[in-house]
Amino acid sequence: MDENRELVENTAGESAPDAGEETFETLIRGRYKADFEERVQKILDGRLRGLRRENERLRAQETARRQRSDAAFAALEGQQEALQQIYPEFDWQREVQKGEFARLIAAGIDARTAYEVTHREELLRRAMTYAAQRSAQQSARTVQSSRRRVSEAGTRSAAVTRSDPKALSSAQLADIRRRVMDGEKIRF
Repeated sequence: MDENRELVENTAGESAPDAGEETFETLIRGRYKADFEERVQKILDGRLRGLRRENERLRAQETARRQRSDAAFAALEGQQEALQQIYPEFDWQREVQKGEFARLIAAGIDARTAYEVTHREELLRRAMTYAAQRSAQQSARTVQSSRRRVSEAGTRSAAVTRSDPKALSSAQLADIRRRVMDGEKIRF
């Protein structure tokens, strides 16, 4: 395009061709055909070179993305057993058929995270149900434990009693006097 503009600018100051002069069309089809075709080819090559580079770059990116994706999907089979220990219903082949799970894996997300993201609502409901059941069980144990403690408290005395010196017999008082004489400290 720049060459065409240059050609027009170079001929802009000239007067219209006389009847004997050749026109641009006859020149590029005749005497200057090879030169004109070479120049047009250079222009096209220059423009297409950029497109070719862009296409090559895009192909390389697509190939790399596909290789990462293939590696991630190949790793799924190995991760299945470990993930089934946490989520027994996990089946990577069934999950891959779901679009969101497959997109996450292709993007490089690990299988556990991808599964948890795609099943977040279901997992949340399960966790809430489990927490409610667990809470109910603990409450029932607390009630049972409290009942046992109440009956235990009624049969035993937890208070510590000390002897009253007024209630001691003469023999006990004599024993205490002898022990005090021997240096023992007595407390009531």
